[in-house]
Amino acid sequence: MKRLSNPLNLLPGEKSNFDFDIIYGDWRLHEISSNPLVLKLVDLIPTLKDKSFKLVKLDEIAWKGFDLGLDQRGDNCPCCSGMRFKDADTTIAGILLEGINNPGGRKYRCIDGKHRIEALLSYEIKTGIFYKLTLDEIRNHLMKYDK
Repeated sequence: MKRLSNPLNLLPGEKSNFDFDIIYGDWRLHEISSNPLVLKLVDLIPTLKDKSFKLVKLDEIAWKGFDLGLDQRGDNCPCCSGMRFKDADTTIAGILLEGINNPGGRKYRCIDGKHRIEALLSYEIKTGIFYKLTLDEIRNHLMKYDK
């Protein structure tokens, strides 16, 4: 499989929130805490550099908004009014967590790449490229989340 020397082109401020959201529901990591947590994605770069990305079926992934109606997805995304969906670069691998519970009961939980997934689906593409991580691989990077 392919490896990237600079995975994801991540910027220092990019993060993944594990919290309860009025629109998206409960995305906390109950395996660790009932409190909201946050993960700075740039902290994962050393881990991702040692991994290969894999092709994953999109219907095996839960992401924030996957269960919303189409009137609240894609061009109508509640978090960005569709801007990040329109600008999504589907050639950049997303990041998934494997082996944890998620609101959809699916095999993976998306922690980076929900707009890329929506873009792929809009082209009727059924798979995408993703890094797969476990909770143990991100645990030391999780921090308390203060809104």
